[in-house]
Amino acid sequence: MAAPLNADSLPSTLAIGLQPWISAVETATAGMGEHVSAVAANASSGIRRRIVPTPLLDHALVQARRATDALAVALDEQGADATRLGADALAAIGELIVWLQEAKANAVTEELGLGW
Repeated sequence: MAAPLNADSLPSTLAIGLQPWISAVETATAGMGEHVSAVAANASSGIRRRIVPTPLLDHALVQARRATDALAVALDEQGADATRLGADALAAIGELIVWLQEAKANAVTEELGLGW
């Protein structure tokens, strides 16, 4: 089993927003698809509201959401094995963490004193 993802290398504003998504994917079990999808949607939209978007960062966010949504569908299918999809979602979130290390806070985030 892979080591748990860690967002501690990110600015706290981003790490706090990303942690529920990581936890939802790491702990997801059968029947939790709607919950996992909702947590991912909330986290990704929160991250988008805090950063200056770049094409590569946007791509990483989209890929992480797609992988998580695929996991969510599998979790709600009777008898589906979501193990590989969970690993794929965690890998995509790990890639997102790499790209978020390069992220810049947007003007609103700076004005709120949440910048880094």
